[in-house]
Amino acid sequence: MALNRPPKPDFMDEEEWKQLADSREPLQMMRQSEDERPDFMNEHARRYIETNGGEGTDITQGGLTCLVWHTGAKSGVERVTPLNYKQEGELVYVVGSLAGLDQHPHWVHNLEANPETEVQIYEKRWRVKARLLSGDERAALWPRLTEYFPLWGHFQKYSDREFKVFELSPID
Repeated sequence: MALNRPPKPDFMDEEEWKQLADSREPLQMMRQSEDERPDFMNEHARRYIETNGGEGTDITQGGLTCLVWHTGAKSGVERVTPLNYKQEGELVYVVGSLAGLDQHPHWVHNLEANPETEVQIYEKRWRVKARLLSGDERAALWPRLTEYFPLWGHFQKYSDREFKVFELSPID
């Protein structure tokens, strides 16, 4: 059963955890409408873009941040979302954790519907194709993902839904 507020993980101090746990309430707003996002998400993406990856690359839940563009599955509107990521060579992995809330984030549905998109890491922006990983492939990757960014594993432990994992591979 998903908890409203999971317990603090051992690897975070009280101040970090309070800041993250308090941010889960604004994240819930993302479920109301695809057009309504917390201001901090829009500001984060704007700073990342305006500074060409100079600002906003390391503030998402204490982990490195990339930007992922995605086209609305229903609206057809292009959006950009700052996400934690793990990069292995040319491949980039993103996880639809939404801080362990009960529903998948909108970008997950958008990537499933429109997998060809773009990603930006620091100053480099390139075209990618998103592929949803599942079964044994997801299971084999999951320990590397959670070792790299432990919050994914922590929130997964307290969530009823399996977080969707996407592999973003370069196009061209």
